Amino acid sequence: MYTMARLLYSTLVRYKGETLELEPELLAKMPEISENGKVYTFELKKGIKFHDGQTELKSDDVKFTIERMLDPNGKGASTWLFEPILGAKAFMEGKSNSLEGFKKIDDYKFQIILEKPYAPFIQNFAVPSASIYSEKLVKAGGDNWKFNPMGTGPFKLKKYVPNTEIVLEKNPDYFEPGLPKLDEIRFRIIPDDTTAVMEFENGTLDVATIPITEYQRIKDSGKYNVLESVALNTYYFLMNVSDPKWSDVRIRKAMAMAIDKKKLVETLYGPRGTVAKAFVTPGIPGAYELGQGPAYDYNPDEAKKLVKELGGNVKVEAWQRGGDRLTDANIAIQAMAKEVGIDLDIKIVERAAFGDARSKGKIPANYGNWWADIPDPDNYLYTFFAKTNQMSSGYNNKKVQEMLEQARAETDTVKRNELYRKIEDTIVKEDVAVIPLFHIKSLLATQKNVKGIFIHPTGVTVYINAYKE
Repeated sequence: MYTMARLLYSTLVRYKGETLELEPELLAKMPEISENGKVYTFELKKGIKFHDGQTELKSDDVKFTIERMLDPNGKGASTWLFEPILGAKAFMEGKSNSLEGFKKIDDYKFQIILEKPYAPFIQNFAVPSASIYSEKLVKAGGDNWKFNPMGTGPFKLKKYVPNTEIVLEKNPDYFEPGLPKLDEIRFRIIPDDTTAVMEFENGTLDVATIPITEYQRIKDSGKYNVLESVALNTYYFLMNVSDPKWSDVRIRKAMAMAIDKKKLVETLYGPRGTVAKAFVTPGIPGAYELGQGPAYDYNPDEAKKLVKELGGNVKVEAWQRGGDRLTDANIAIQAMAKEVGIDLDIKIVERAAFGDARSKGKIPANYGNWWADIPDPDNYLYTFFAKTNQMSSGYNNKKVQEMLEQARAETDTVKRNELYRKIEDTIVKEDVAVIPLFHIKSLLATQKNVKGIFIHPTGVTVYINAYKE
């Protein structure tokens, strides 16, 4: 859905091409940040029109967008984007009907004031969930808004046929001259991967996501462009350190040494995957480089010794979110655990119940994956291991949690990076709260005459410069 959002809407800032460097999108220039790191001054470009061709983007629309996300009576799914703003908590709790930290200067200039410094804050405005809406058009659209969305993006919705297709057409009022290059994009909704690949090879699709089972064959054929992009993700095995069965660090360490990551990733993803040595994905500023990091290597003999120390035949539990059978990854992890004497029972838990248990910190352990919302260590380490424990890690190392708060506010890049290395070393090596397993690339295949498409490291496929020869 992020890819679709980038076509229909715009954000205040965006990533420059395939890099992680930010540039203005709806802004006239990058925002000015006060010395104390709390006041951000923004200026919008003038004359930007929404898809109706008449409504101009103004400061009030930015305020409306932020408050709409934080509205306690709304359904904002990404409130974290704006929670650092002064007064956000009071607004979300219904104690205020206006966001204290938003100060309108005029129709094109405004300030956003944070409750306390948060170093990666500007990155939040590049997330597609932070797309800017028109107050006038959203209110006029009412319940039909989702079927007739109007943004400022390069394309606008032409047709939507449920379970069949979404058709977008070029926005003639788009604010960047000469873009987009395509007149129309038609997204076919094909749930079955095999059918999609067959249609792609028959030439009825220009672009297709490649299942790993077809990757090598399609690449070796030489008939297509195969796009391989580094993606900011980490697949992991997370253990709830507050769960009695996982509370002894020796069982978590044994589990870390029991998993043959190389075998696991090669079996599941072949050349698409690489072994993870750290939790924060390589490529993110401040992260370890690929192949480096604090994670334990495969060492079944050492794992067996730890299990023996614990009395042998240790029984633990993990959950799988949904599905009618255990995934191949969980089956493999379960088998590897058994080889060192760990009896790992994996229960399939319905998705809604899984989500509810996660919010309450009740999941004992799980195999999962994290795709970065923003390219910053905070998005990984704070999300999983801060006092809030959003991901059911049960993590309770107070010193690390204080360092996480400190790192959020630290504006000196060198000091901040040092803090995150120290934090990750403690979480992954000493406390063994999570086992980083592997990272995978994003894959896409296009017909030879399709040019200009790329997959950004954040996982968004970018079509704005796409064209057909």
